[in-house]
Order: sequence, then structure tokens, then C-alpha cells
Amino acid sequence: MKRISLMVLLALFLVVIVGMSAGVAFYWHYIGTLIERDATANVIAETSETAENFRRAVEADQRVVDTIALTVQASYPWNETEKLERFLHLQVKYNEFENLGIIPLSDENAMLARPDSLDESWQKDVLIRALDQDTFVSARQQDPTSNKSVFVQAASLHDGMTPVGALFALIPTERYRAALTLSSLGDNSNALVIARDGTVETSGRTVPFDNVYTVLERAGFVKGHSLARLRMHIEQGEKVFMRYQLDGQYRLLYGEALPINDWYLLAVLPTDFIQEQTQRVAWITFGLFMFIFLLFGALGLYMLGLRSYSNRQLFNTAFVDPLTGSDNLNRMTVLFSRRLQALNNHAALVIFDMLKFKVINDMLGFERGNLVLKRASHIFREKLMPNEFVCRNFADNFVLLLAFEDRHELRARLTKLLSLIRRDCTSIDSCVMVDGVFGVYEITQEVPFYMAMDRAHLALENAKRTPKEFIQFYDEKERLRIVQERQLENAMEQALADGSFVLMLQPKYDFQTGKMEGAEALVRWNHNGRGVVRPDDFIPLFERNGFILKLDMFILEQVAKHLAKWQQEGKRQVPIAVNFSRLHLNDSRYIPQMTHIVDNYKVPHHLVEVELTESVILSNRELAQNVVRGLHNKGFSVAMDDFGSGYSSLNVLKSLQFDTIKLDKEFISGCEQQNSTARKVVRGAVEMIKSIDATVVAEGVETEEQMKFLREIGCDLAQGYYFSRPVTVEDFEKLLK
Repeated sequence: MKRISLMVLLALFLVVIVGMSAGVAFYWHYIGTLIERDATANVIAETSETAENFRRAVEADQRVVDTIALTVQASYPWNETEKLERFLHLQVKYNEFENLGIIPLSDENAMLARPDSLDESWQKDVLIRALDQDTFVSARQQDPTSNKSVFVQAASLHDGMTPVGALFALIPTERYRAALTLSSLGDNSNALVIARDGTVETSGRTVPFDNVYTVLERAGFVKGHSLARLRMHIEQGEKVFMRYQLDGQYRLLYGEALPINDWYLLAVLPTDFIQEQTQRVAWITFGLFMFIFLLFGALGLYMLGLRSYSNRQLFNTAFVDPLTGSDNLNRMTVLFSRRLQALNNHAALVIFDMLKFKVINDMLGFERGNLVLKRASHIFREKLMPNEFVCRNFADNFVLLLAFEDRHELRARLTKLLSLIRRDCTSIDSCVMVDGVFGVYEITQEVPFYMAMDRAHLALENAKRTPKEFIQFYDEKERLRIVQERQLENAMEQALADGSFVLMLQPKYDFQTGKMEGAEALVRWNHNGRGVVRPDDFIPLFERNGFILKLDMFILEQVAKHLAKWQQEGKRQVPIAVNFSRLHLNDSRYIPQMTHIVDNYKVPHHLVEVELTESVILSNRELAQNVVRGLHNKGFSVAMDDFGSGYSSLNVLKSLQFDTIKLDKEFISGCEQQNSTARKVVRGAVEMIKSIDATVVAEGVETEEQMKFLREIGCDLAQGYYFSRPVTVEDFEKLLK
């Protein structure tokens, strides 16, 4: 019996040892997999962020070049060469370019910030590419004088619509190293920007080779990967993730396409730290196995402790923000309902966002930025009351669940919190001024967490848009407005294709003869679900999303089509005015596209009048002047709409030549009253406009008294409900008879 009992005990012991060994082996494999998966995710996320940083850096330099190009264009013809070269020299100094120059389209010599010798074929190539592409970024090349590696960024130069040359800047490739630094992936990691043929354009760290393929030819790829497969992914612009061995070291390689010159970003990370972690786990596992073998009884207690430690680690990973030590959004998601009930379902969900936090990181470094975040988190947690909650959502964004009684009390509390956060003197060297905004959603009943977050976010976005108002409460009207705008945006393209946008015409009448002498083109939207949508509900939205460019051209084409139809039918033709958005002024295709549409219907240009509002002209007077001049050159007449609605109308009249001035409805309001100041102002404005040989059109004429006064002071045309409301094209054709 003793022998049998001993054998059973030994067998049981061996079974336990085998089971524990299998468990340890599985644990070892699991930890290694988890570490590798985490490293992989970090490489992908960091590379994607680096790709975005590089794109922004290149585009920022291109915007600088474009801005300089606009200034150079304005000084054409370039007669004052020395002054222009001094300007270029200052731009090189301020923007840290290697060189900056102007290549004229004529045979004149290039004007350079620094007197370098540039090959004529090189200049010709830059000029041709700039005129062909408007702007471009070259591949890496050598500066002909300093032998530094540079990129060439160029922009075309025009005199009106005529190309006259190109502006180029030589930008050191080293300029983008900061954007290509994979700081969180260790000192041995690197990011390279390459061409599709493997040529290295630039990199975060200096590399001793010019082509990555020449290096990777010596590499051994694992898991079915190969250099040929890597090349295929790069040439096709696809994302790629591979592991390879080179010079006895394993490396992770991740890449994705860049939206610049068909370039590609490769991130390389040695796997030493993964191996170190795995080896550390292996030694710990071996020690645990030996300890189990010698002291099986103590193993149980140790495993319980290890399990508790693992649970804490998993808890911290899932619910604790690693930077600030506060709870994260996952934790708030879990506890939201419980804490809300503890506050009697009467609370405020507050989202705090720091303004221009990136500037702190850029100027003082990420380490100082992290100190600011830690201090803010500490202040929030220190000022919490029972059952309240705070978590760090992401970056400089914090979410708070606070007790709520009334808005005045909460506003005072948030103001005090911001005052504590605002002046940050964590660092001995300097203090930082931190500013931020709060979005607040008042909770009066139990609601899902995601809904409360969405509404607090709406309030936060409203706070960011509202100057000098750092606390905004959720407004249901704002949410409904956004929903309605989204519905209109979803329907606008189909509505244009279906003909739901309808042309309306409001006639203009001659004050003296009473005869209809023209009209203004207006648009109405017959929405399938909402009926007629007012222009005030969709025009500002289309201005923001750019759809107004299509709609304006659609209305112009409708006008041209009907003018051509009336001509064929022998009807009387009168000028039709078409309103155009300010976005057209920034579009070089505007006048050619407009001319093409009108000419396509063989309509005389003088029958189409372009209306530009006073606010559009004031947004960029110099650009507006070029557009007005271009329209006149094409034979179109130009009217300034809404005269008197702004405060700079006289300056506009002084600097721009208009064929027609339309008096704004609000400007003529009150002129029907005898001996009023309004009558004197309107009379003086009409006399001034008439003195510059412009036609005066009075908008919004609604009463007989207004009509008589405006006719008396010499207004030419009238437009308003007193004469006619906007009418359909069919009704307008009757008026033509």
C-alpha cells in the first residue's frame, strides 16, 4: 500500500509538473506574441503619424513658396532687379532655404537670392515642370554650388492668365529629419522616404546607402516574404509589413505610400527589444519551473501573487492612462452609469480641450508638453467631489463627470479650474500659458454614455468657434442644424443631377419708362422630402463645402440656355445678372469656364452680367480687381451687389470699375420718410455713383413712396416686390412679350 501510495503520489507530482511546464510554455509563448503584437501596432501607428508629419512639412514649405510666388507675381514686370533679389535674399534667410530664384519665361537671366551658377538645362527643366504642373516637388538632387542634398519646390508665375516664369526654392533634405523621427520606437529605428525604385530621398537618420534595394538584397526575409514581394507592394503603393534578417539582426519593416511624387515611407525597427523581453520572460519561466520543482507547495502562493500582479497590469493597461496615471475613457465608459446614478442622474459631462497645445510641443518639446498634461490631470483629480469622475481621453483632451446644480455655479467652477491650469510653471526654466475650452452637456436623466459624449463634443466644437467664450453648453438646436445640413449635403449632388435646383428670375424695371429691362437669376431648391428649401438654408452651407462652385455654373448654364432659346424664338433679349461666390475668385479656371459656357450657347457676352457682393470684393480686393478686369476683357458687365451693406463701399468704388451698382435693401430703408437723413444719404450715394458713369439699381423696392423717391433722384432700374416677385422662367417669358 505504501509503495502504491508513493507511486500514485509520484505520478500525480509528475502530472502536475508536466501540466505546469505546459502552462509555463504557453505563458512564455503568449507573452512573446503579445509583445510582438504590441510592437507591430506601435510601428504601424508611429509610421502613419510620421507619414502625415512629413506630408504636412512638405506642404507647409510649398505654401511658403506659393506665398512668395504671389508677391513676386504682383511686382511683374520685374524691372527693379536689385530690389527683387534683396527680397529673395531675405526670404532665403527667414525660411532657411539653400537658395531661391526666379526663372523668367523670356531669355532673361534668372534672378537669385544667392549668386550661384545654375545650368541652363536645369533652369529650363524647372520652368517647364512648374508651368505644366503649377507647383511641384522634385526628387532629391545636389545643390550645384554647395553639393548639399536638396529638394526643389517650384511654383508657376503668371501675369493675369499669362505665364511669365517660375519661382523655385532649394530646400535641404535634412530639413525634414525632425518630421521623420520615430522617437517612440527607440534610438536604432529609422524612417526613410524613398522613390518607387528604392532611391532614398531623405531619412530621419543618416544612412550609408542611396538605394534600399541594394541593402535588402543581402537580407533574409522570413514567413514567405521576399524582396520581390516588397518591391511589388511598393511599386503598387500598397501598405507592407515584413520581417527580415540582416547582418545577424532581425528587423521589422513597415511601409505605406505618400501622396507626394509617388514616394513611399519605410520604417525600420530592430527587434532587439522584443528578443530581450522574450529572453527575460524565458529566464523568469525557467526560474519559476525550478522553484515549482523544488517547492511545489510555495508555488501555489507564488502563482496567486503572480496572477494578482497580472490582473493589476491588465487593469492598468485597460483602464489607466500611462502618462498621467488617471483613468482613461474605457474606465469612464464602465463606471459612467454607476457614477451618474450616484449623482441622482443630475450631472454635467464636460470635455476640456487645450488650445494650440501642439505649439507647446513644437516650441518646448514633448517632455514639457507631458508635464503640462500631468499637471492638468492632477488639478482635475484634486478638485473632484465625491462620485465625480475625470479621465484623459486622448492627447490634450480630458472628460469630466461633475455634479450639477445650475449653470452659474458650474461656470464659476470651470472658470476657476481653467485659472489654475492656465499658468503652468512646472519647469524651473520657464512658465507656459495654457488656454482651453469646455464643452458641457447637462444630464437630467439617465442617458447612454456615447450620446452624452457626442453632445458634449458638439458643445466643445461650438466653444472653439466662438471667440472669447471658453465655456459652451449643448444646444439641441445646434445638433438639429448639423443633422439638417448633413441631410442637405447627402442630397445636393443627386438634386443637381435630378434638376431639383430651379432657376427663378426677378425682373428689373426702368424707373422712367416702367419697362422691364433685365432680371436677376435666383435659385430655389425643390427638395424631395422637405419641399422648397430657402436659399439662406443651403447657400452658406454650399459656400463652406465648395458645392457652390458647381451650383453657380449650373445657374449660369441655365441662363445661357434660355437666352439662346429666346434668341431663336425671336423674343426680346434682356441682360440677366448671375451671382457668383467668393470661391470663384480663387479659382483660375473661373473666367475660362464661364466664357466656355456662354460661348457654347452662342450668347452675346453683354447679355450676361456678373454680380459680386461687396463682402466678396472686400475679402481680397487685389484679387477681385484682377477678376473684374478679366471679365471686362471678355465683354461681360460687372455689378457690385449689396452696396451699402458694409463699411468700405467707397474704397471699393475708388479701386474697382463697375458697370452697375446695386443699392442694398437695408441701405434704402427709410428713404420714403420725408426730410429723413436716409434720403440725404441715398441721394448723395446715387449722385456719386452716377458721376462715375455706373448704372444704379435699387434692390428691395417695396412701396410706392420708395419708388417715387428713387425715381426722383435718378435711379436707373428698380428690383423688388413693388414691381415683381421672383417668377418662373415660363412667367418671365410672358413678360418678354
